[in-house]
Amino acid sequence: MFKSFLILLLSLPFVANAQLQADKSVHDFGNITYFNNDTAYFTFSNTGGKNIYLLPTQPKDNYAVLCSSKTIAPGSSLLIGIVYYTDKKGNFSQDIPLYFSNSNTPTVLKIKGNIKSIRETAFSICPSIENSRPLKNDQIPLSITVRDANTQEIIKIAQVKVQKNYIDYNCVPGFEAWNYKCKVDYGIVSVFASKKGYSSNAIDFNYSEKNHDCVIFLTPIIDSTEKKPVIIPEKKPILITEKKLETKKEKDSIVIPETPVYVPVAYADSGFNSYKYKPNHLIFIVDISGSMRDSGKLNYLKKSIKELTSVIRPGDFITLITYTNKVRVVFENLSGLDRKAIDRAIDTLKAGGGSNGSQSLVIAYELARKHFIQNGNNQVFIATDGLLNSSKMSNEDLYKLASKAYRQDKVILSSIGFGQDLKAIEFLQKLAKHGHGNFIRINNPDTDMKNLIEEVKKQCKI
Repeated sequence: MFKSFLILLLSLPFVANAQLQADKSVHDFGNITYFNNDTAYFTFSNTGGKNIYLLPTQPKDNYAVLCSSKTIAPGSSLLIGIVYYTDKKGNFSQDIPLYFSNSNTPTVLKIKGNIKSIRETAFSICPSIENSRPLKNDQIPLSITVRDANTQEIIKIAQVKVQKNYIDYNCVPGFEAWNYKCKVDYGIVSVFASKKGYSSNAIDFNYSEKNHDCVIFLTPIIDSTEKKPVIIPEKKPILITEKKLETKKEKDSIVIPETPVYVPVAYADSGFNSYKYKPNHLIFIVDISGSMRDSGKLNYLKKSIKELTSVIRPGDFITLITYTNKVRVVFENLSGLDRKAIDRAIDTLKAGGGSNGSQSLVIAYELARKHFIQNGNNQVFIATDGLLNSSKMSNEDLYKLASKAYRQDKVILSSIGFGQDLKAIEFLQKLAKHGHGNFIRINNPDTDMKNLIEEVKKQCKI
């Protein structure tokens, strides 16, 4: 009997605590022929009824904890990657304590393996040089994504280097190998990227707390046999000089810059041309009360938000808040690169319950300030078919709240209205006006939902 019970226990997934479950507690790499800072992945699932947060961990020299988000909503999962750093061959075993908001004791994960040899591209310490200063506790590491300039696809296993004040800083693969992490102080940095089959590229990037996701593009090298002959003009090009060109036909002169200028590449499939539109942080407040279930309102809204996320860029971010009688932050500040995670979260939304949305607007503005994008479009959308019922805040209070958020923080508020409730429509129109945004009326979901993308483009156009 005891033996059967033990076998049953071993077959169950590793339980971190009563509300949080992990698929395993140990990742065994086995024999690693060529060690290259391989990543071990663990999946944590929230089986409780409240959000669970991954708390900050102290940086270590021999491993890094990577994740796409730090919030695990009820019924959802979080993928966590552990990257190990070493310059020694042989057996290794490393314990990694993780702290979650619902427990005072750590959840200890273990990675182990046997390293046969180490690749030259592997790093023995976290991404920084030995004489660099450690990051401040609240500093966000620089994240670099390398993409194909023609297809916009992510380029993996590239060589990435960061330079600041003539000092080189190492970069290592980050979460799921689609980006690279680097520890360097805030400020202007030079980012270099190269890969076999592509032309190398270098750009200057203004790295800051609000601007920490860099995208660099590499252009594929065309086979020499496919190149067309280049015709060299007889006349020399005219270079830009500080003095004005004194020619009779000045407007017809050809001007070529002395040094190349980096121009961001536009995303051909998105419509958000990267040098015509500012980066976005879009916060959606979604009414999931019982009335939103009528006529498929919530389903149309979910479809519209997913359509928007399919065209946003890596430098755009989305936050999703829902409300019935209670307010819930489903996820916050997810990048456009996390489209699958965003879509999965949106698919879980179901309508049912009462409606009390005033507090959701307060929380939305708090998150807008927390993840504010300097010189970007910080915009709140509230989608409902009724009024924001509240015993503590009147409609006038909400108007003042929207006006103050725009006046002090330049956070725009737009509204999305369903149904035929004239009082609700009038309220949403006034709320959007005070928030310096626009009201989107949904009469024909198949066509009107496209207005959501147009509203974002209108507000973020440079």
